[in-house]
Order: sequence, then structure tokens, then C-alpha cells
Amino acid sequence: MRIKMISLQDLHQAIGGRITVPAAMGEPSTIQLGPLAIDSRDVSPGDVFWALPGEHCDGGEFLDEAFAQGAAGAVVSQESPCPPDRWLIQVDDTVQALDRWAEARRRQFPATVIAVAGSVGKTTTRQMIHTVLGRRLRSAAAPKNASHETRVALSLAALGPEDEYAVIELHANTADEMARLAELCRPTIGVIPHVAETAAGVPPKAATAHAELLASLRQDGWAVLADNPWLRRAASRCRAAITWVGRSGACDLAATDIEWHPGRLTFRLDGCRFRVPVWGRHHLNSALIAIAVGRLLGFTLEETAAALENFDPLPTACEVSEIRGATIIHDGHNASAPAMRAALELLRDFDTTGRRIVVLGDVAAAEDEAVLLHRQLGNQVVTLCGADVLIACGDCARDVVAAARAAGMPSRQAIACRTPEEAPAYLGQILLPGDVVVIKGVRVLSMQHVVDALKHYPKRRSA
Repeated sequence: MRIKMISLQDLHQAIGGRITVPAAMGEPSTIQLGPLAIDSRDVSPGDVFWALPGEHCDGGEFLDEAFAQGAAGAVVSQESPCPPDRWLIQVDDTVQALDRWAEARRRQFPATVIAVAGSVGKTTTRQMIHTVLGRRLRSAAAPKNASHETRVALSLAALGPEDEYAVIELHANTADEMARLAELCRPTIGVIPHVAETAAGVPPKAATAHAELLASLRQDGWAVLADNPWLRRAASRCRAAITWVGRSGACDLAATDIEWHPGRLTFRLDGCRFRVPVWGRHHLNSALIAIAVGRLLGFTLEETAAALENFDPLPTACEVSEIRGATIIHDGHNASAPAMRAALELLRDFDTTGRRIVVLGDVAAAEDEAVLLHRQLGNQVVTLCGADVLIACGDCARDVVAAARAAGMPSRQAIACRTPEEAPAYLGQILLPGDVVVIKGVRVLSMQHVVDALKHYPKRRSA
């Protein structure tokens, strides 16, 4: 990730700390700063290396490597020697310093900031908004390798005077976390594509974070919300004008004539036909939100339709391949309960002459409701999806299989594996041309192993 910055003096005034600048480099006000890099391996000549703490080590440990790569200077928390042709700013906490720099950049940024929150669909929604607005507006690149804790600050730090908008995902589990992020980015528009429910059918505690985003919006701002009973109630805290999107006549933007074909979602809105290259009708809210945001910023329906027709989903969102005549759908982007349900709906709607097979890893769930959620998932495999075969993997595989069998799936067609690595042996033996397989679970890399192993599994011998 590379982020535009201005002068060294501007940076120092914003974050404080002890600055070291060799006399040969000149005054801080005359030193123009290059892009910011948080990974020493990504540093290019002239970059600023920002040494953030990692899970296993501190970025400051790679300062020498960053300088060897050509970094012009660095922001560090550890006392470090300064080469004669480099500058340093030493602060107590580089994460807090990054927040201060982000706040300074946001104050200088007059254009539109769009904050995306919600339980599921944030990344797809962000990408669709970029697809629409990027047709004729300019924005800074979103960070690729940042953690949830620093992504908002890095996105704000990327803003430059030539940028006209920014779309930022907000990941928060509590109202306090959301309030801090909202205060940091001060969104002009807040969007929420989905609010999850717990196994008991009520929004989780994390849903209060979404209400905090709505409360943070200014009176002259906007909220774009998917039609949802909980959001309808939470909207009372929102001072901004609200655009509701969905399927019902109570929505400001209501889609009609909704159809799904493999790899394409189509619908009509106010007489305009939309064709979006995505797998599954559950992407409808994201598309409608992108259309609504485009409208707020002056885009016509025809412009947004043309943009979304060329939407390029993230590779991890839904990888579709053909193996031995069967269609394999690996959805590795999210493994929450709503995302699992969406994957089952995708399989249910798939027109096939073969069988519907589900390979599921564990659901991302709180410990106190993991069993209930996995049993609910097993029931949905049968009652919602009508799957013919289930292969469940992971710590809760037995709960998923037991629920599927209780819902009517024959015992021999519901298989529990301790790990995803065991699944290819079962799937490879039963896979036939015409089958459709959905593979999804919280262990993204392990579930990818199922796909990779299947590609090299020996073909079945015919009698």
C-alpha cells in the first residue's frame, strides 16, 4: 500500500514526537514526503516507512531493511540510529500517531467520505460503490494489507487534495469502537447493507455498533440502509436523511423483476435494467446501495447500470471452476451465519441436472452460541437448500451433521470430518459430472485446500 503525504513539517506538527533531520537534508518544511509504506518489503525509494506493531513483532525491527529499500525516513516507537541521509520521528505509539495523522488529513479533506458498516457484505458494497463513483470521480487507493485496527486511519491518511471521495469499511464489535471510528473518519454518508441475527433470531450486541454509525452522521449527511426491521427501529437515532433500499414498496429504491442466473444478477429499477456479474441474489442490497450513493453524488441510473455491468468482484468473494464436469463454487470471503445462509441460497437457486453438494467448515460464531448456530446451519442445508450431500468439517461438524440428519437427510449422505483436509477423500469419490458443489467455512486457507486437492484427485473409474 502506498499513501500520498505532504511535508515533513506537516507530519511532525500533526503527530508530535522527537524529530531527527540531518542538516544536509534541509528544513522539515522543505522536505516533501512520498508515499507511506507499512511493510518494509513494499518500500520504494522516497517512501516513508511507518513502523506499526505486528502480531509477532514490531515494524521497527525492519527499519534497516526499509532504509536499504530506499525509504527517505521513518516513524518509529523504538529509539533507533538515524543514517546521515535519512530522517526519523520517534513517537511513544505509532498506532496513535497514525490516528493523529489521519485526523489531520481528514480535516483537510473537503470531499465525500462514505462509511460502510454491517454484518455481511461490507467489502462487496465498498467495491460496488467504487465501481460506480470511479467512472468519473477520483479516490485514493484503499489499503490492502492493513489490519482492521489500522485500516480506517490508513485509508484517511491516503487522502490527497485531488481526491473527490473515499469509501471506508468500519469494523467494530461494540458501540464504543464504532463511535471512535466514526469520530475519526466523520462520514458524509453512512451505509449498512445487512444486519445479522443471532441463532435466537435477534440482532447481536455488535448490532448496536451500527446504530452508533447512524447517530454519528450530521444533519446535512445521508444514510443509505437496506430494508431491515432492526434498522428501521435504529434509524430513530439518525439525524441525516435516509434512503431505504430493498424489494418492498416501502423502500425509496425498490428493485423489481429480480432474476439470478449463474454469474449474473439482473433487476429493474425505475425502468432501468441492471445486470451485475455476481454469484447469488444476496448481492442485491450491495448493488442498490451503490446505485443510491451514485444518485446522491449526481450519477444517473444509466451511468450506474453501465458501471455495475463491468463490476469486478474480489477473487476471494466467489471462485467458480469446473472440475471433472462438476461446478465448484468456493466462497471464501466470509463465514458468518448470514454468509453461510447466502451460500446455501446460491446453491438452492442453481439450475443443475446433477446433485447439490455442500462442503462446510465451521461458522464464525461466539462460543456461547456456536452449537446452536451450527445446528441451525445443518437444518438449513436440508430445509432451505435441499442439498443432496453434506460434508461438514471442523470442531462443530457433528452438530451440523446431526441437525441435517434430523431434518431428513439420509445418514450416509451427511458426513462429519474433523478437519477440511479429510474432505477431498470423500468428495473425490462421489463427484459426478453435472454436480454443483459449494465450499465455504471460516478456515479460508483450509477450505481452499479442498478445492486444490480436488483438482488433482484421480478420476473415478467407470465399470
